[in-house]
Amino acid sequence: MGSIKSFLFADALSVKFNIKSLEEIFDCKNGYTPSTKNSQYWAGGTLPWFTLKDIRANGRILSDSLRHITPEAVKGSLFQKNSIILSTTATIGEHALITSDFLCNQRFTVFTVKSQYRDSFLPKFIYYYFYRVDEWCKKHVNISGFASVQMNLLKNLDFPLPPLEVQQEIVDFLDTMSELEAELEERKKQYEIYRSKLLHNPKCAKVTLNEICDIAKGRQLNREVMSSMRSNEYPYPVFNGGKTESGYWKDYNFDKNKITISEGGASAGFVNYPSSPFWAGGHCFVITNCDLSRANYKYLFYFLKEEQPYLQSLKRGAGIPNLHKKEIYELDIPLPPLPVQERVVSILDSLTSFTESLAEGLPAEICLRQRQCEYYRNAIFNVLLQQETLKKE
Repeated sequence: MGSIKSFLFADALSVKFNIKSLEEIFDCKNGYTPSTKNSQYWAGGTLPWFTLKDIRANGRILSDSLRHITPEAVKGSLFQKNSIILSTTATIGEHALITSDFLCNQRFTVFTVKSQYRDSFLPKFIYYYFYRVDEWCKKHVNISGFASVQMNLLKNLDFPLPPLEVQQEIVDFLDTMSELEAELEERKKQYEIYRSKLLHNPKCAKVTLNEICDIAKGRQLNREVMSSMRSNEYPYPVFNGGKTESGYWKDYNFDKNKITISEGGASAGFVNYPSSPFWAGGHCFVITNCDLSRANYKYLFYFLKEEQPYLQSLKRGAGIPNLHKKEIYELDIPLPPLPVQERVVSILDSLTSFTESLAEGLPAEICLRQRQCEYYRNAIFNVLLQQETLKKE
């Protein structure tokens, strides 16, 4: 067979094949949750039991789960390997290919190829086609009461049965389209793990932030100033704690290379490191007066940035949530000797520079690849589903 693009854009597809419904090809059953009150179902379990957390944590092709059950928890038999799990209640339209025998919770409908079709499909072809099923499910939800997919319609969806060589070419092409995104995600995880190890050395003595620094509060500019500073005619950026500038002003109240933490609102807990003199607004904490004989500002910034999710979890209050200065002061900080801090900063600066240089082009490329992959998936399967000659015979 020719290239996938010639397959896609040919005037007509010469290969003839069947198109059947999901219900004809797959056995469809719901997962279930063994009683959590019965420890015999869970303690020492070795059998995979999947939930949406597994997809969130480990992707869409899975061989093992985060939680396990015992044989006593199984009603009848396990679901067969190379089945698809599809979330059809609550969170709708998430799927995964499971490559081992398993169970899953009741949020999933399990699609297992019937015995008469088992030699007619590549598991990854089915996996890729279910991206199309995901999108269909999101558009066909029963919203009265508990959100769920309209199963009677879902079971009648068309599913193509092209020859195995056609399936293999489609799988190879879509695998190639997906490789860059997976590689970049892996790089990001590696960087985060390495950064965490550098900043959480268990051998380091710990100090609280109030032992080595002060926390100052920015000053709010009045409304007249706030409107005029939007023109960008002034040299100094104004920060209220977020990543981007709120505007510019003719004066600054803090020198460069200080640490800012957003006090309130949606960005509460966000950590930043302005690289030029700046004006800190009224919703901005500033880490200042650092004891430079003990601590490096940039080291503290990297540590606080690592702790940003924790800081964000500390915000309190109905309406507009706020972060309190006292809780920031009480943070425990591993503080190695200054030469070690400087070395850590040097390493993280280099890594950050590298990832930022990637970030200039790669996220756009990832986004492009994602759109391309989605386009080609849809185009390929649209072509397949146009073959009406042998449909559902």
